[in-house]
Amino acid sequence: MNLYFRDYHGGPRLALVRRADAVRAERHAEDEQAECLWLMGDMAFFTSDHVQLAPVSHKVWQQLSDGDIITVNENGFVHRLFSGRERAATIYLTGHCNSNCIMCPVSDEERRTSGGLADAAMMTYLQMLPADVRHITVTGGEPTLRTALFLKVMHMVAAKFRQADVLLLTNGRSFALPDLLHEIMTFCPAHLCAAIPLHAACADLHDAITRVPGSFAQTNVGIRHLLTQGIAVELRVVVSRRNASFLSELAAFIAKCYPGAHVVNFIGLETRGNCARHFEELYLEPTDAFQAMKPAILTLLAHGIDVQIYNFPLCAVEPGFWEICRRSITREKIRYAADCAGCAAKPYCGGFFQTTLSLARPQVFPKSNVDVSIVGAGRRSHAKPF
Repeated sequence: MNLYFRDYHGGPRLALVRRADAVRAERHAEDEQAECLWLMGDMAFFTSDHVQLAPVSHKVWQQLSDGDIITVNENGFVHRLFSGRERAATIYLTGHCNSNCIMCPVSDEERRTSGGLADAAMMTYLQMLPADVRHITVTGGEPTLRTALFLKVMHMVAAKFRQADVLLLTNGRSFALPDLLHEIMTFCPAHLCAAIPLHAACADLHDAITRVPGSFAQTNVGIRHLLTQGIAVELRVVVSRRNASFLSELAAFIAKCYPGAHVVNFIGLETRGNCARHFEELYLEPTDAFQAMKPAILTLLAHGIDVQIYNFPLCAVEPGFWEICRRSITREKIRYAADCAGCAAKPYCGGFFQTTLSLARPQVFPKSNVDVSIVGAGRRSHAKPF
């Protein structure tokens, strides 16, 4: 969201949004303990000190919902951490990462400067979240790098959100360390799944993509440790020109070494950050990427391993595979090409990232009709691609 409160001088804030025109069946405990930003008519104020803001623009009024959780920086710029309209929450711990993947959509500068919320603010954020959240994504960067905070967060998530599905986006390397594995197992969320990228079936190519020697070995030890402890593992394969020719070997490796994997997700590129910087070296047309993925997908399915496809428009995928496509791109980021306007598949299609559409200008193939019985893309994944 590109929102701000003009003439703001109240300092950085973390606040729960309450709209005076919203109808709530009951008061929530979060209201009693949390800093609230009240929106009343065209005015807004904070409950802690009644700092009143300049008239809120109509754009702010429309986009901020009752139950949102936001941060406001010293200049009045607003960032929404949680949407009150949904029951899916993201816990972003840090932008820092111990890998430097060549196709990462985050830039080097973002990784260096994005530290996430301070420890106390992060715990306050978790307290503000409604207890009936059903899907939680813990992400970074590499979230385990803030080890003490990571463990506190996982402990609180396990205690407060007992029914929630928890997806941990990690490169898996930290779980090669027995001590961290032991710590996480002492208060592991009941429905935890670790989503771990695996770029190739050999160290040379995997490590060339992560640009960290030894990362392939560490990642595989981490995967084995998690599976041994009964934690579900989702393997993620980001498809680029660097690994497209080796996906069949990777699928055979997964089928042999990780037959108990929860699911394997093949993921299309988001061409920003590192990926944009190395665009010519990495980018494949979605149709070409799918053709490279297809034999690997069939191998995995033949071995009884579930597969999903993220970040691909339906027109790039053969209709026989539409059932495993997911609308994985965050709603705010989804864009469609001009030629998509009359496509019969558009209501079910996950579209493109804005950056991919503008930089790559991918080809699209509009459909005149669609058999909706074969479409799985309408089922939105709650998992963030990165």
